[in-house]
Amino acid sequence: MNEITLQKSNGLLPLKSVAVALIFCAILGPVGLLYSSYVGGIVMILFGFIAMRMKLYGLVFLAWMISCIWGVGAANRYNKKILQ
Repeated sequence: MNEITLQKSNGLLPLKSVAVALIFCAILGPVGLLYSSYVGGIVMILFGFIAMRMKLYGLVFLAWMISCIWGVGAANRYNKKILQ
C-alpha cells in the first residue's frame, strides 16, 4: 500500500496531501480550501468577499489564515476517515 494513495481497485479513495492543502491555502487563500473542504471553501470565500466589499482588510487577512488552518485540519480528518 502506497502512503500517498490507496488502491482504487479495492474501492478505496485516494488520500489528500496535507502539504498540498497548505500550499493551496497559503497561495490561493479561501479558494485553495476547496481542495480539502468544499463547504469550508464556499464559507470562507463568501466571508472573504463580504469583508472585501466592506473594506475590512484585517478580516480578509484573518480569513486567509483561518483557511490555512481549516485546510490542513480538513485534509487530516479526511485521511484518518479513509484509513479507518
